[in-house]
Amino acid sequence: MIGNHMHSVTFGRALGLGVAVALAISVVPTAGAVAAKAPVRLFLAASSTDGAAFDFDEYVDGDVAVQVTNSAKAGVDVDDARDLKYFWTIKPFAASAAVVRVPATGTAVQTDDVLGKFAVPVPQGQASGTYTLTAAISAGKSGSALVTGVTRALKVGNAVSTFADASPLRAEPGTTRTLKGSLKLEDGTGLAGRLIDLGITRGTVGSDLDADAGFVPIAGDPVQDTLQVATLPTGEFSALLADPTEDGQGSELGDVIHAATATTPDIGNAGATPVSLAVDYVWNTTSPRGTSATIYPLGGGTPGESFSSALEITAPDDTFDADPAPGMQGDQDTDRDPVAGQVYAITLDHGFFTTGHGPLPSVVGTPAGDLEQLGTTLTGITGPDGQIPFKVGMARDAGFDDDGNVTATVTALVGGVTQTRSAVWDSTNPLNGRVSVALSAESEQDNPVDPTVSGDSVNYDVLALDQFGNRAGRHLIELAYTGDIDNWDYSDDSKLSDFTAASDIWLTSFDPATITATGTWEDAPTELYIDAAGSSQAGTDIAGDATSASFYNVDFDASTFTLTSSATDVVRVGTAVTQTVRVVDQLGNPVRGYEVDFFRYGPDKVSGEALDTGTTNARGEASYTFIGTKLGRALVTATVTDGLGSQELNVAVRFGSAVTARLVAGKGGKGADRLTVTAASVAPGTRVELYRVVSGIHTRVAVGKLGGSGKAQFTIKDRNANAYTSYVALVRSTPKTVADYSGTARIR
Repeated sequence: MIGNHMHSVTFGRALGLGVAVALAISVVPTAGAVAAKAPVRLFLAASSTDGAAFDFDEYVDGDVAVQVTNSAKAGVDVDDARDLKYFWTIKPFAASAAVVRVPATGTAVQTDDVLGKFAVPVPQGQASGTYTLTAAISAGKSGSALVTGVTRALKVGNAVSTFADASPLRAEPGTTRTLKGSLKLEDGTGLAGRLIDLGITRGTVGSDLDADAGFVPIAGDPVQDTLQVATLPTGEFSALLADPTEDGQGSELGDVIHAATATTPDIGNAGATPVSLAVDYVWNTTSPRGTSATIYPLGGGTPGESFSSALEITAPDDTFDADPAPGMQGDQDTDRDPVAGQVYAITLDHGFFTTGHGPLPSVVGTPAGDLEQLGTTLTGITGPDGQIPFKVGMARDAGFDDDGNVTATVTALVGGVTQTRSAVWDSTNPLNGRVSVALSAESEQDNPVDPTVSGDSVNYDVLALDQFGNRAGRHLIELAYTGDIDNWDYSDDSKLSDFTAASDIWLTSFDPATITATGTWEDAPTELYIDAAGSSQAGTDIAGDATSASFYNVDFDASTFTLTSSATDVVRVGTAVTQTVRVVDQLGNPVRGYEVDFFRYGPDKVSGEALDTGTTNARGEASYTFIGTKLGRALVTATVTDGLGSQELNVAVRFGSAVTARLVAGKGGKGADRLTVTAASVAPGTRVELYRVVSGIHTRVAVGKLGGSGKAQFTIKDRNANAYTSYVALVRSTPKTVADYSGTARIR
C-alpha cells in the first residue's frame, strides 16, 4: 500500500496551480547544504527515487520529495517554521475517467524537512494515471528570499509484463535467437532499469534426447537455466535464447519461458504478474536433409462419406541421435526415421477436412452425411511418429453438375517439400436422394413465364439430387400433373434425369389456369440415423417435389402501347429514322403477335395507304424506318390491333438543314475572355449556349442568340489570369435547322 499523510490548509493568493510563486524564507546554512544570503532567489526541485514512471508496488514513503535549491541546484536548508504546501492532480489513463484533485480543495502541508528536503506522499487508493505534483514553500519573515514553486508529472500504475512474440514461439533446432519482452504501465509507458528474472522449463517431447535449450549471455556461451536482465529506457528487455548445435540435431518441443519482475535496488519490485511463453524448436521453413512427405491413398466415394488418410514425414535412417550412449548415434533398425517437430500445412482444393462424423447426439430418422467441417487447411507440428492422420469430406460442389464427378487434391507443404494426393468423388449414387422440379433458366424459356400467357409453354428442369444439391445423374423420375387441366398440353409422363443444362419438360394451358407438376423418385436411396451415437442405416424411400405454373389471358384494354422515334431532335435531311411500337400487357410482360400498320404524312409526298405492316415480336416490338428527303415535318401514325381492339399512336419527326457552328476566340485581356460564335445565316435567332470545359466537364457560362448575320458574341469574366481556358459552343436546333457543337477554342 502507498503511505500517505496529509493536512488540509487554505491555499492562499501566493500559491496557485502551475504558477511560479515567490515566498520569503529564512535560510539556515547546514552541513551538506549551501548557505544563502537573504534575500536571494531560491527554487524547488521535485524528485522520484523510482523515476518518472513506476508501479504502485514499487512506491514507499519518501520515494517522492521536494528539495529547496539555489541557482547552482545545490540543496538549501530552510527555517523549520517554513512548510511545504502542495496538492496532486490525477488524470487517469482511462479516457472516460474524470480528473481527480488531492486534496479536493486547498492544499496539503508537509512540516518536516531534512536539510530543505520535504518528503511528499503519493495519494493512495487512486486510479492509474498521470500524477502531477504542484508545490510551494509557505511565506517566511519579511525580507526573506523569494522561492519559485514547482510542478512534476509522474506516471503511476500497474505494470504488465509481456513477451513480444506470440505463443508458441517457433525456432529452428540448433539456432540462437533474440527473445524480447517489455514491462509497461497500462498506457504503454515503459519502466526503465527494472530487473527481470528469466527462467526455462524444458519440455519432454521431440526427437532431441536431451532437451538443452536455454539462455546465453553471449552467443556461443554455455546455456543457462536462468538469466537476469534489465529493462531499457523504453521498458523493453531482451535475451539470447539458444538450442545448442549438435550432431543428430533433434527437435525440442514443449519448452516454456518464464519472466517475473525482480527487486531492483533503490526502486523495489513492480510485482507484475509473471508471464510465460511456449517455445518449440521445430523445422518450419526447412526440413532435415533428405526429408520426404508421403500422403497415404485416399480412394473414392460419395458426398456425405469421409476418406481417411495420413501424412507421414520421414528422414533418412539415423538422421537423429536416438541412442543415449555417449558417442553413439542412430537406432537399431534400417528404417527411415520419423521427423518429430516438423511444421506442416495440408490444404484441400475441393471439399473439407472433417472429424468423420456429424453433430452429436444425432437425431434418429434424419439424413446422415452432415459431416463436421474443419475447413480446407490443417496446420501443426508432427509428433514422435512423424504422422498426421486426417479425414476429408464433401458436400455441395458445382463441379458435380456437369458429370457427377469431382477430383479433390490434397497438398502437403513440409519445409521445402511438397506432396499431393487426389480423392475422386461421385454423386451419381447419393446417400440420400431427392427430386427437384424447378423453372428452367430464362435462357431456356421461349417467352416470359411465372406467370405465363395462355398458349405459351413453361419449361422445367427435372433433377435427381443428393441431400446437398449435387446432381445425381440418370435416375427415372415419374411425372404427374394436377389442377386446371381441361384445355392444356404437356411433354412427358416421366423423365430420366441428367447432367445437361437444357430444360427437361414443358407444359401449357390455353385458358387461364394453375397447373402443378409433381416429380417422384420411387426408390430414392436413404442413409438415416438410427440412434443418438451417429449410427446410420441404408434404405430407400419415395422422394418428390412439385411446382406450379400460372397462366393468364392478355387484356388488350389494360395493356400499354408506346410509339417512339430514334430522332429525339431535328435531324438532317437524308437521315434514316426508325419508329418503334412497343406493347406490354397488364403485368408488364411484352406482347407478341399484335398486328401493326404504319402511316406517314410528310415531309415528301406519300399515299394514304399503310407504308409498312408487321407484328410485334417476342419483345413486344414492331418497327418502321424511312428517310426524310425534304425539309419539314413527318407525322407517323401506327395502329395496333389484336383482331378485336385497336390502338392509334402518333409521333412527329422534323428534318432540317445542317448548320456548322464555329467558335473563335478573340483577344483576351482586362480580366475578360471574348468569343464569337458563327453559324449559317439561315438560322437567325437560334439559341446559342457557351460552355467552359475543365477536365472534360462542360459547364454552361452564357446563353445568347444568333443575329441576322449568323453571329453571337460573348464576353466572359476571366477566372484564371494568364492560364488557358477552353470553351465550346452549342447552336440549338430550330424547326428548320439541326443542332451542332463547335470545336474547342482556347483563350488566355
